[in-house]
Amino acid sequence: MRRRAQRSAPTRSVRFPYLKDAHGHYAPIVYLQVWTGNRWLYLQAYVDSGASWSVFHVDVAQLLNVDLRKAKRRYLALGNGSVIPIYLHRVRVRFAGEEFMIPAGFSDALRVGFNLMGRAGVFDRFQMAFNDRTRTLTASRLAARR
Repeated sequence: MRRRAQRSAPTRSVRFPYLKDAHGHYAPIVYLQVWTGNRWLYLQAYVDSGASWSVFHVDVAQLLNVDLRKAKRRYLALGNGSVIPIYLHRVRVRFAGEEFMIPAGFSDALRVGFNLMGRAGVFDRFQMAFNDRTRTLTASRLAARR
């Protein structure tokens, strides 16, 4: 069952309840939408302040009609020291009531069992506040750059 985020109008913040991961632990997992070219696709992603880029499973690239042969190949270092190849491509997303483009990596080597929402393109638009006690993530819209 998908729970909706709660919007706080005056502060332009959206609060997301943590969702359970595959092991039944609450984590900062949110719903976002990605544009396929003709419709919006809902995905879950773990909000990871330590990740440079958002990384989705390679199957998501197929759903988005992303030609990985035209994407930029990069290597991503993981927290355990291993390095995986990703294919970077810009995608349109909807998150916390906003629509914008982000660089996203696609990989079949990410073995964590979920998509990641990283900093690039997201954390420069939103201040993220993780509250493990209340199991909520608050995304507050930052003022536009001048």
